[in-house]
Amino acid sequence: MNRLLKTALGCTALLLITLLTVDPARAGDRNRLYRVDVRPHGGFTRLTLKLDREPAYTLTHLAGNRVRVTLRDTDGSRWKRLRSYSDSNVAGCAVSKRRGDLLVTVGVKGDPRGVRVLTAPGSAALTLDVGSRFAPSRTSPFAQGREGIRVGVEQLVTRFDPPVKSDIPFVPTDRRVLQKMLTPEEVDIILAGEAALYRGQGSEAEGIFAPIVTVQSPVKALAYYRLGEARSMLQKYPEALRDFREGEKLQPEFLAQSPGTAFAYADAVFRSGDLEGGRRMLGRLIASLADKKFAPVLLVRLADILARQGKEMEAVAIYRNVSENFPDTKAKWQARMKLADRRLMAIEPATFAGLVDEYLEITRNGDFILREEALFKAALLTSLFGEAPAGFALVAEYEKKFPRGTYASVARGMREELVVPMVRALAAAKDFPALVKFSQDNRDYLAKCIVDPDYVRSLVIAFADQGRFSEEAALFSYLAGKEWSAPQAPELYRRIIEAAERTGDIPLLEKTADDFLRRFPNHPLALRYREQVASLDYNRGDLAKVASRLAPLLSGTGRPDDVESLYLLGKSLESTGNKKDAERAMTLFLSELRQRGGTSQLAPDAHYVVATARLARGDRKGAMELLRAGSASAPEALRDPFLYKMGEIARLEGRHDEAAGHFQAVVTGGKDPVWQQMATQALADMELKKKLAGQVKLSK
Repeated sequence: MNRLLKTALGCTALLLITLLTVDPARAGDRNRLYRVDVRPHGGFTRLTLKLDREPAYTLTHLAGNRVRVTLRDTDGSRWKRLRSYSDSNVAGCAVSKRRGDLLVTVGVKGDPRGVRVLTAPGSAALTLDVGSRFAPSRTSPFAQGREGIRVGVEQLVTRFDPPVKSDIPFVPTDRRVLQKMLTPEEVDIILAGEAALYRGQGSEAEGIFAPIVTVQSPVKALAYYRLGEARSMLQKYPEALRDFREGEKLQPEFLAQSPGTAFAYADAVFRSGDLEGGRRMLGRLIASLADKKFAPVLLVRLADILARQGKEMEAVAIYRNVSENFPDTKAKWQARMKLADRRLMAIEPATFAGLVDEYLEITRNGDFILREEALFKAALLTSLFGEAPAGFALVAEYEKKFPRGTYASVARGMREELVVPMVRALAAAKDFPALVKFSQDNRDYLAKCIVDPDYVRSLVIAFADQGRFSEEAALFSYLAGKEWSAPQAPELYRRIIEAAERTGDIPLLEKTADDFLRRFPNHPLALRYREQVASLDYNRGDLAKVASRLAPLLSGTGRPDDVESLYLLGKSLESTGNKKDAERAMTLFLSELRQRGGTSQLAPDAHYVVATARLARGDRKGAMELLRAGSASAPEALRDPFLYKMGEIARLEGRHDEAAGHFQAVVTGGKDPVWQQMATQALADMELKKKLAGQVKLSK
């Protein structure tokens, strides 16, 4: 009991501190700007705004190198003469009014960040100094190669404001109350919606209550309130605010009966931009719950609102009081998180370790949401300023513990950045086993590494050093399939094919080559791989596929990597009955062979195919020349078909002695019994015709 009383008294004291901290401008009459002094100084220009009393203000950086000071609840003249003012730092000063506030907008020459605001508690003046000397240094304080980590992170960690759990218990509507107004089926629907809210299933609750508010119902007000809570849970704050206001019109007393709903209402007001309205509503709620254990959490939320209003000193005072006076509450760790965050983006490399320790302590004591946020920020700081292995370890720990966390996508980017210095260090140290294992373990995070050709080369060397070619092919196959590897994909495919050749993995070689050809049909390596897989198809007897793969060679637009690919194309076309294109392919093969000054055991057969095709067209002379060339280049054991065909051509042209000589050469010196038998028969036919011709001559 004493402990509860102590907590209540502490909460009440904090409440009094908070509620007494009100805008001076709103405590009585409106403030007034009565003087603006502009004085150039060495390296900067000072604008002094003099008012009736201490101003409530916010400073905003605008597009077009402008800054704006918003003086809330303030009147004043337009000061038109300042609009044309210009010096080396300032390009005009415009004073305007908007919804009861006074806006002082200053054009900035040079670095737009070169602005500082000076004020003192109780002072009725505000000083704005403009000059590039006040701009923060552009020299990065981060460890080399870590600059990319900060991109987008500052806005996330300083302005990101996820849904807040108030810790106020959710109290469902009494079934007996509902039964007096609704049918049993309708009661079940309402209670099912409230159960969804209790479980944190905002979408389900929204789907239940949204139709109810569109019809006349005794519980329409309740449905509006519950719909507002559901949409707040889903971060649909403008819609939630409309729902709460509709519910308040119908049944305002419900807010006093359901403090959890009142908190969600106040939070929606705040998040919809009405900071002052949200603060007032939350202040009244805290006052009504000062003796409750969840009041400190509400105080932290109130401090958040004050901070958004520019009342940083008041907000910090609340955070500190909560962190010091409520040791056994979640609010303590929330407040410590807020205080730590104020040091986060202004931390120096020499002092970051202390703040990391603060965040890590929160991970050991806070609730689930705080643990996630604190671990992420500890990882962020270490990634920015610490050693790469330490930062990498914390980021990996975050991803393991919170794989679907709020910061998961940012953590992934951080890990990708940190992988770069890690692999560079391993490659420089020639620690090949570690480089291979690290790359395999982090294959999903190599996007920034893979664009560096040196990284791929280092991996190739590392795998070769270990003789782990199959693993090299497996890793590169995985990487080549990623969109982010596209710039290096051709090189990855090349390495996979080389590894497959070393290990004799023909299926992998064919699959990789086909993938390459599908993705990069016009790449300089495409023809080589097309020829390579066509050769495998030829050896399997799939000649139709060979003809399809190598058909582009007939266009004459490119020279084959392997001249014998033209021969394979010719033989494949010949097998399909396409004699014309087969002749073209073989002719190209022989021509290319001569141009390259090479030899091939396939040349005699190519001569024979072309000669046969020409003979079929009636070109006996051309066929004879090709047969002579083929016979000259063919081994002795393979000359029989050439000699036989030459004998046929000579006999057709009436050169019987020449024909008999070719046939006789096959009979006496041939190696193939089939051709010898055919030549013997040809000689016999010639002899028979000769005898018959002699008998006819004698009879005449």
